[in-house]
Amino acid sequence: MGKASISSQPRNGGRLFGGGHLRRGVRALTIGAALLLAAPAFGKGNPAEPMSSVDSIVAQANGKSVAIYRSPYAKTPFMHVASPNADGAPAVFLVKSRAPGWEEVFLAKRPNGSTGWVKDSQVSLALDPYRVQVSLSGHRVTVWKGDTVVDNEIAGVGRSVLPTPHGTYYIVSLMKQPNPYGPYGPYAFGLSAFSNVLYSFGGGPGEIGLHGTDYPQGLGTNISHGCIRISNAGITKLASMLPLGTPVQIVP
Repeated sequence: MGKASISSQPRNGGRLFGGGHLRRGVRALTIGAALLLAAPAFGKGNPAEPMSSVDSIVAQANGKSVAIYRSPYAKTPFMHVASPNADGAPAVFLVKSRAPGWEEVFLAKRPNGSTGWVKDSQVSLALDPYRVQVSLSGHRVTVWKGDTVVDNEIAGVGRSVLPTPHGTYYIVSLMKQPNPYGPYGPYAFGLSAFSNVLYSFGGGPGEIGLHGTDYPQGLGTNISHGCIRISNAGITKLASMLPLGTPVQIVP
């Protein structure tokens, strides 16, 4: 089992609520080796009970498009996902469960929590040891690598009328911002989550982001339109750490 040659280089600009590759150091899998692994269990979660420390499995598109099926028995796909995506990042998916020749994956689409099945022949698989949990009531972003907490950040989250949605999501894109002192700070991760209130925002479809801020006084409060804000130092650290496809669990 070797290292992946794919890395998480940020894209410049782009839509927020709108790149990169899987990071070097994420372990690449052959399909044969991958078949021996089960996907970790993903649930609603609890702030006191972090997600499984088992490495996540991330699937990245091999070609320019990935066909998505409703089940391994479906004759035709119900949608296709382009690669690269609108932000210039390769299409990646967090694997939820597995079947011979197939991966059930979370999708970056409404409704939140949508899943579909992809053929192993259309994706490359890698193991990701990182996971992120966002506690909305605690206003904290906690990052694990295996069983070890590697970062813990105070966060600003959605206001009561524009709440940050609960659930299990994953990192879809990473964008370097043209103005590092602007409202999104130096970097912004696009997540597979979408606002349940805003269907259009900032030129994008209401995608939830994890990003920096130009108003650090708002950290630790309910202040945003649904995105998760952390310090600029914190988002810079995470931008150099987290690969695309990393699971992000948002809990009450």
